[in-house]
Amino acid sequence: MRRLLAVPFIIAAALTLLVVSADRLHLRREHIAGCAFLFGTPWAWLLDRGWFGSIQSRWAESLISYAVILWIPALLYSACLWLLLRGLGYKTARDR
Repeated sequence: MRRLLAVPFIIAAALTLLVVSADRLHLRREHIAGCAFLFGTPWAWLLDRGWFGSIQSRWAESLISYAVILWIPALLYSACLWLLLRGLGYKTARDR
C-alpha cells in the first residue's frame, strides 16, 4: 500500500526534474509543462484561488508554482488513494 501511495510523489518528482532540466536536455518545454498542468488539472478548482498572493521573488514564485502545480496535487492524489483503500477495507499484513 505504501508503494501505491508514493506513486503520485514519484510522478511529481519526475515532472519537476523534467521541467527544471528541459533546456539542458533540449526537450520541448511546452510539452513537459502541459504534462505538469495535466497532472494538477483535477485539483484546479481548489488550487486556483490565489492562496499565496503576489510574490516579488522569482525564486519563491517558481517554488510556489511547483508546489501548487505538482506537489500539492500529489499530496491530494495520495490522500484520496489512501481514503479509497481504507474505504474498500484494504488492510496490510501489519493491520490484521
